[in-house]
Amino acid sequence: MTALSCSTALAQTPVTLDQVVVNGEGEASGKGPVNGLVAKRSASASKTDTPLLETPQAVSVVSREQIDAQGAGSVSQALRYTPGVLSDPNGQDIRYDWLYIRGFSTYGTMWLDGLNLPGDPNNYAVPTINPYALERVEVIKGPASVMYGRAVPGGLINQVSKRPQAETHREVSIATNGFGGLQGSVDMTGKLTEDGTWLYRFAGQAKNLHTQIDHERDRQVMLAPSITWAPTDDTSLTLYGYYQHDVPVFSPRFYPAPGTLLPNPAGQIPRDVFLGDPNWGEFNRDFYSLGYEFEHAFNETWTVRQNLRYSAAKQNMDLVLVNPAFAYNGPGTTLSRVTAIAEDDLSNFAVDSQAEARFETGALDHTALMGLDYVRTRSSTNFGNTGPGVAVPPIDYLNPVYGFDFPRASFTRSGLQVQNQVGVYAQDQIRYDRWVGTFGLRYDVSDIDSDNRLSGSSVTTRDEALTGRAGITYLFDNGIAPYASVSTSFLPQLGTDRLGQPFEALTARQFEVGIKYEPTGGRGMIGVSLFDMRIENGLTNDPINTLFSVQTGKQRVRGIELEGKYEITPSLAVLGSYAFSDSEVLESNNPRQVGRALERLPEHQGSVWVSYQPSYVDGLSLMAGVRATSSYNADTNRLAQLKIPDRALVDIGAEFDFGALNETYEGTRLKVGVTNLFDEKYVSHCLNATGGSCNYGAARTFTASLKYEW
Repeated sequence: MTALSCSTALAQTPVTLDQVVVNGEGEASGKGPVNGLVAKRSASASKTDTPLLETPQAVSVVSREQIDAQGAGSVSQALRYTPGVLSDPNGQDIRYDWLYIRGFSTYGTMWLDGLNLPGDPNNYAVPTINPYALERVEVIKGPASVMYGRAVPGGLINQVSKRPQAETHREVSIATNGFGGLQGSVDMTGKLTEDGTWLYRFAGQAKNLHTQIDHERDRQVMLAPSITWAPTDDTSLTLYGYYQHDVPVFSPRFYPAPGTLLPNPAGQIPRDVFLGDPNWGEFNRDFYSLGYEFEHAFNETWTVRQNLRYSAAKQNMDLVLVNPAFAYNGPGTTLSRVTAIAEDDLSNFAVDSQAEARFETGALDHTALMGLDYVRTRSSTNFGNTGPGVAVPPIDYLNPVYGFDFPRASFTRSGLQVQNQVGVYAQDQIRYDRWVGTFGLRYDVSDIDSDNRLSGSSVTTRDEALTGRAGITYLFDNGIAPYASVSTSFLPQLGTDRLGQPFEALTARQFEVGIKYEPTGGRGMIGVSLFDMRIENGLTNDPINTLFSVQTGKQRVRGIELEGKYEITPSLAVLGSYAFSDSEVLESNNPRQVGRALERLPEHQGSVWVSYQPSYVDGLSLMAGVRATSSYNADTNRLAQLKIPDRALVDIGAEFDFGALNETYEGTRLKVGVTNLFDEKYVSHCLNATGGSCNYGAARTFTASLKYEW
């Protein structure tokens, strides 16, 4: 046979090669699963699939593996080791995710999968997302309006849901904690059809857990189904739903300063005492959402996307609680109480349409994004509590007695708020050699109609805002990437001044410089950022009539944040963070605030978490962490006696894979953990010295779970 005939025969013989998958060390996209603890990509900061190294802004990503390793039972707990985030500003609470970023509350202003959730800071129906339904939690630090419209100045939290995967994975687990109760979870995903055109995902959880407070129960049912249709590599449509039913037996977190933060000669208030009445009242909340995510690539240049979701939440509450304004009449151990009632509901329709173009102009590579989004939110609030002259039985916190027939409150506040916001935005990520520039502009029109249903008055708040971001990054070959950026934001403010004029939006501008490092050939990401943020149009007391406010308040927040996540070896991973915050109220009509730090913004925050798999015990993983916070004030008058002391909390955990003993047990894992190992007793906030305005932080908590994966 000649050489020519041999080559011809070989050319006609089919050759099967092993499949090679190149997906960024297991992280196929900025929306999907993270391979381990270290995320390399994100779609939150730019709405495009972008490496974190090329994003000219500090972004923290908490992966699914980190959530599981640290035993986080809420989004707030998942962010305990994130710099610049105060994850328990209102103390231990089973109802809501109380979070502050760089001194600003995110309550009622949260995002899920790039669309904002129904929210209103004055509404008790604000939903929380069960972290078991999430793939990752991402925090954009500082102003983020250029992509999302209205946002708090300190930053934006985008929760990324679990979505259908082509690789089959199933897991079931059962869990409990040291206080008692049970929790069951299930998560399944894979192909519905052999060719992978149809994929599915179902995550669900039901829990009835005891807490650190006697008689209290954390009860919830969560269901999160989704299905993906991908007829070609260029087209995909994901339909999803989410339902969550919360029906806890809840003790309102209202403690006075004497007996908690301050000494009480008659005796301190135990953390486990139920200050309401477990036999009277209720707190219920239902939340559901339906939506889709569509994407189609016409060619290598053009891709279009549309994300759409409708969400609604409903809450009703009827509770007895310690008087928030006047609780402690001292001396003694008796606290005055009131009853409160609320019937709130929220609905939200959000749609975001995008067109992305990837092209070249000479030596420049572009990723251009153009988008139009629309949000309509309806918030109905009805609230009231018993006032002076209505007898509500007090409680002796050292000898509580329950079972009274309490007077029910009447509504003293009833409002309806409807917001419509339209935003158009454009962004270009330009690459030239090792330079990456990110430039974006957005224009928003926001209308909020607020009706007082008791007085019959109405007011319309209209804001038009132009926000933007400009950043530049240089990528060295050794993995170091310095960057600099400037960004702005706006946040509508409700209400009117004493002349009946609506308030303008709160605005912020931030300058940021930093360095990111991604080691070549290693699993790590380290970032250092320095920022200076200025906030204007803040509300402060009207000097003519202190019952009203004027917009002359100004604040400044500047600091440095460091975050590092490094999988040093396959058996050793380290997470570390530190935040230094120098904040100041520059202008206010309250002289106690001027020159002082912002509320709930510690000067120092730091944490370290280590995960280790010892070689001498196959299947064993050991984990330990410490998180520390310096002192801060939570009260508006910055009273010295109400300053929250510094604290340091230790967490530990261990996990064992029974598959290391015998392949028969492959996929079976037992995990135990302890948060606040040394049972540090601390107060998270105190708003005033006379009422029940304080709350304890979480006590030592043991958790245990048994999981089976196949």
